Amino acid sequence: MNLILFILGVIGMTHIIVDSVIMEPVHKWIKPRSRWLAELMDCYQCSGFWCGVLLAPVLMSYNPLVWFACGCSGSFLAQLGWLTLDSLEAYVKTCAKDK
Repeated sequence: MNLILFILGVIGMTHIIVDSVIMEPVHKWIKPRSRWLAELMDCYQCSGFWCGVLLAPVLMSYNPLVWFACGCSGSFLAQLGWLTLDSLEAYVKTCAKDK
């Protein structure tokens, strides 16, 4: 159960940080103050890594090596989640255009 929650949590948290409307004011506030943090918040792999690291001690283990592994997993999962959502969106747009 924790693994499923970790997977969905990383994908969801990353999607909220990178693409949500609710985070736009945060992005606008951070961009002139910290360029590297703004770039991190715009990158699925980067945000996914840190979301994985943050969720690791809560859902997986207190071992720092597991945290790193969860960060790497989170990076992959976030990118995979984005690719899946982007592909579905493109498919829906193509289907709508054909009608």
